[in-house]
Amino acid sequence: MSDISELESRITAALDRIAWSVENGLDQPATATAAQAPAPASDSEIAEELEIERAANQKLSAAREQNMAQIERLEVRVSRLTDRLEQTDAENKRLENVIETLSQNNNALREANAAYQGDAATADASASTQLEHLRALREADRGELDDIMAELAPIVKEG
Repeated sequence: MSDISELESRITAALDRIAWSVENGLDQPATATAAQAPAPASDSEIAEELEIERAANQKLSAAREQNMAQIERLEVRVSRLTDRLEQTDAENKRLENVIETLSQNNNALREANAAYQGDAATADASASTQLEHLRALREADRGELDDIMAELAPIVKEG
């Protein structure tokens, strides 16, 4: 980061010299303001500064490309996580419906048992719904494990 600050200050100084030269004209006689301006540089000094500025520009371009690549990777990751979140939300809504059905079946089964009237269809529906609930929980757990594995995969590849 200090390299960038140093390069920035050098570029600013060069631009100030250019601006001063444009404002005061290169072929005007020396005046009091000209004495305050930086001393004119020789062609070799200007060429050296130009090369330094080109090198700095290349470094900044490389840093920009790296930053853009990282931004693209992060955008892909955010997109993937957003898709997974949407899938998880849909799965959660399905689970809520299964749980609601299970609760209704359990209440009906309790009422039938309270009246000493065992209802085989209600018991079967309750067991079936409970089985569906367990399957949905298993799928949700598997989705979470897939997310964890997806997050760990890049780390394992780097290591």
